[in-house]
Amino acid sequence: MGRSSKERRSKGPLDYTLEELDGERWGEPGFNSYVVTTCHAARRKPLRTLTPEELRLVIGQGIGLPWLVPLALSLLVEEPLRCVSLYSGDLLASVVRVPAPYWAEHPAEKAQLLNDILPRALGDADMADLPKEAAAAVQGWIEMADK
Repeated sequence: MGRSSKERRSKGPLDYTLEELDGERWGEPGFNSYVVTTCHAARRKPLRTLTPEELRLVIGQGIGLPWLVPLALSLLVEEPLRCVSLYSGDLLASVVRVPAPYWAEHPAEKAQLLNDILPRALGDADMADLPKEAAAAVQGWIEMADK
Protein backbone atom coordinates (compact mmCIF):
# COMPACT_ATOMS: atom_id res chain seq x y z
CA MET A 1 0.00 0.00 0.00
CA GLY A 2 1.20 3.50 -0.80
CA ARG A 3 1.30 6.42 1.54
CA SER A 4 -1.62 8.81 1.64
CA SER A 5 -1.31 12.11 -0.21
CA LYS A 6 -1.14 13.91 3.15
CA GLU A 7 1.83 11.75 4.22
CA ARG A 8 3.60 12.38 0.89
CA ARG A 9 3.17 16.13 1.32
CA SER A 10 4.28 16.34 4.95
CA LYS A 11 7.59 18.07 5.45
CA GLY A 12 10.37 17.05 7.76
CA PRO A 13 12.16 19.73 9.82
CA LEU A 14 15.01 20.01 7.33
CA ASP A 15 12.58 20.71 4.48
CA TYR A 16 11.67 24.12 5.90
CA THR A 17 13.46 27.40 5.25
CA LEU A 18 14.52 29.82 7.96
CA GLU A 19 11.84 32.18 6.64
CA GLU A 20 9.22 29.50 7.24
CA LEU A 21 10.59 28.59 10.65
CA ASP A 22 10.93 32.09 12.10
CA GLY A 23 8.09 33.66 10.12
CA GLU A 24 10.22 36.61 8.96
CA ARG A 25 10.46 37.64 5.32
CA TRP A 26 13.48 39.83 4.70
CA GLY A 27 12.78 40.69 1.09
CA GLU A 28 15.62 41.51 -1.25
CA PRO A 29 19.03 42.50 0.12
CA GLY A 30 19.46 46.24 0.54
CA PHE A 31 23.22 46.03 0.28
CA ASN A 32 25.27 44.17 -2.30
CA SER A 33 27.94 42.28 -0.37
CA TYR A 34 28.81 38.61 -0.19
CA VAL A 35 27.70 38.37 3.44
CA VAL A 36 24.37 40.13 2.94
CA THR A 37 23.39 38.38 -0.28
CA THR A 38 24.46 34.95 1.02
CA CYS A 39 22.53 35.38 4.27
CA HIS A 40 19.41 36.50 2.42
CA ALA A 41 19.63 33.60 -0.03
CA ALA A 42 20.31 31.06 2.74
CA ARG A 43 17.13 32.13 4.55
CA ARG A 44 15.11 31.03 1.51
CA LYS A 45 16.68 27.58 1.10
CA PRO A 46 15.43 24.41 2.80
CA LEU A 47 17.76 23.67 5.70
CA ARG A 48 18.84 20.36 4.17
CA THR A 49 20.25 22.20 1.15
CA LEU A 50 22.43 24.68 3.04
CA THR A 51 26.12 24.22 2.37
CA PRO A 52 28.64 24.06 5.20
CA GLU A 53 29.93 27.46 4.04
CA GLU A 54 26.44 28.94 4.31
CA LEU A 55 26.11 27.45 7.79
CA ARG A 56 29.43 28.99 8.81
CA LEU A 57 28.52 32.39 7.47
CA VAL A 58 24.92 32.57 8.68
CA ILE A 59 25.77 31.23 12.16
CA GLY A 60 28.57 33.79 12.31
CA GLN A 61 25.95 36.48 11.74
CA GLY A 62 23.80 35.11 14.58
CA ILE A 63 20.95 34.15 12.24
CA GLY A 64 18.71 31.10 12.75
CA LEU A 65 20.82 29.69 15.56
CA PRO A 66 18.19 27.30 17.00
CA TRP A 67 17.97 25.54 13.63
CA LEU A 68 21.48 25.97 12.24
CA VAL A 69 23.70 25.21 15.23
CA PRO A 70 22.41 21.61 15.44
CA LEU A 71 23.18 21.16 11.73
CA ALA A 72 26.68 22.51 12.21
CA LEU A 73 27.24 20.28 15.23
CA SER A 74 26.24 17.24 13.19
CA LEU A 75 28.98 18.12 10.69
CA LEU A 76 31.52 18.86 13.40
CA VAL A 77 30.95 15.51 15.13
CA GLU A 78 32.18 13.88 11.92
CA GLU A 79 35.12 16.25 11.39
CA PRO A 80 35.73 18.85 14.12
CA LEU A 81 38.29 20.88 12.20
CA ARG A 82 36.56 20.73 8.84
CA CYS A 83 37.47 23.56 6.49
CA VAL A 84 34.40 24.91 4.75
CA SER A 85 35.91 27.95 3.06
CA LEU A 86 38.57 29.89 4.92
CA TYR A 87 40.80 27.65 7.04
CA SER A 88 40.82 24.35 8.89
CA GLY A 89 38.36 24.71 11.77
CA ASP A 90 36.44 27.68 10.37
CA LEU A 91 33.04 26.11 11.01
CA LEU A 92 34.04 25.24 14.58
CA ALA A 93 35.30 28.79 15.09
CA SER A 94 31.93 30.14 13.96
CA VAL A 95 30.05 27.82 16.32
CA VAL A 96 32.17 28.60 19.38
CA ARG A 97 31.57 32.32 18.78
CA VAL A 98 27.82 31.84 19.28
CA PRO A 99 26.91 33.96 22.34
CA ALA A 100 26.80 32.32 25.78
CA PRO A 101 23.02 32.87 26.27
CA TYR A 102 22.35 30.50 23.37
CA TRP A 103 24.33 27.72 25.03
CA ALA A 104 22.58 28.32 28.36
CA GLU A 105 19.23 27.73 26.60
CA HIS A 106 20.51 24.65 24.73
CA PRO A 107 22.35 22.48 27.27
CA ALA A 108 22.25 19.30 25.16
CA GLU A 109 24.00 21.08 22.29
CA LYS A 110 26.48 22.61 24.72
CA ALA A 111 27.25 19.14 26.09
CA GLN A 112 27.68 17.76 22.58
CA LEU A 113 30.17 20.49 21.75
CA LEU A 114 32.00 20.17 25.05
CA ASN A 115 32.09 16.37 25.27
CA ASP A 116 32.07 15.10 21.68
CA ILE A 117 33.55 17.79 19.46
CA LEU A 118 36.06 19.96 21.34
CA PRO A 119 38.12 17.09 22.82
CA ARG A 120 38.61 15.67 19.32
CA ALA A 121 39.42 19.10 17.89
CA LEU A 122 41.94 19.85 20.61
CA GLY A 123 43.64 16.51 20.04
CA ASP A 124 43.90 17.10 16.29
CA ALA A 125 47.32 18.12 14.96
CA ASP A 126 45.60 20.69 12.70
CA MET A 127 44.58 22.65 15.82
CA ALA A 128 48.02 24.28 15.70
CA ASP A 129 47.16 25.65 12.25
CA LEU A 130 44.11 27.59 13.43
CA PRO A 131 44.40 31.35 13.12
CA LYS A 132 45.05 33.03 16.47
CA GLU A 133 41.53 34.48 16.64
CA ALA A 134 39.93 31.09 16.02
CA ALA A 135 42.15 29.35 18.57
CA ALA A 136 41.30 32.08 21.07
CA ALA A 137 37.58 31.59 20.38
CA VAL A 138 37.89 27.84 21.02
CA GLN A 139 39.85 28.44 24.22
CA GLY A 140 37.37 31.11 25.33
CA TRP A 141 34.50 28.71 24.82
CA ILE A 142 36.19 26.04 26.89
CA GLU A 143 36.77 28.56 29.69
CA MET A 144 33.15 29.78 29.44
CA ALA A 145 31.84 26.21 29.50
CA ASP A 146 33.82 25.46 32.66
CA LYS A 147 31.95 28.21 34.54
